[in-house]
Amino acid sequence: MRYLFIVLLMANIAFFVWTQRIAPPEKKSFQVVDPGVKALQLVAEAEPDKPTESINNQSSVNDDVKQMCFSAGPFDIEANVHAAAEIVNPVVLKSNIRKITTTQEAGYWVYLPALSSRAEALKKGRELAAAFVKDYYVVTSGDNENSISLGLYREPYNADSRIAELQKKGFQVNKEIRIEQWPEFWLDFSVTETQLPGLPDLKASYPDVSQNEVICKNN
Repeated sequence: MRYLFIVLLMANIAFFVWTQRIAPPEKKSFQVVDPGVKALQLVAEAEPDKPTESINNQSSVNDDVKQMCFSAGPFDIEANVHAAAEIVNPVVLKSNIRKITTTQEAGYWVYLPALSSRAEALKKGRELAAAFVKDYYVVTSGDNENSISLGLYREPYNADSRIAELQKKGFQVNKEIRIEQWPEFWLDFSVTETQLPGLPDLKASYPDVSQNEVICKNN
């Protein structure tokens, strides 16, 4: 009886070893996530999103909207035109500052043409003084060196009167128109009809400046 028990025990041990080492393990099925939970998706596996259409088309808006254009000026100081631009920029479509050079007749210069040397110019000056001619000046440098200035006059009849006086005293003098140039600054800007009521009047801050509607130029 004892030997039979030992034989059965050894048979059970042998069967257990055979099932664990020789027989293939039972496959168990499992789920990555719990039921009802959406599986994660890698960025590389996702399809790229289709580009969305632009909400605002600036070029089409600019083409369709009706613009009104204005020009304000002239500003004689550059700082003033930049300050005016800061006033209108929040309520306009666009603005631009222009600088132009204005030319105007500044008067009429009466003079004796340049002499051959400074000594000759000083000699002619003494002749003028001897003839009781006042308000003359010997030019000692520049383009008109050794000429004698006899006055600058705003009105032409004053210059002609001076010439007639000197000619009676035997001096042949010339008259030349003097040209004066200076910069002017203009502020150009455009608005829509809806922006027009909010457009500030620059004349309130700059009384000498005009603000007029002009024809819009195509870009």
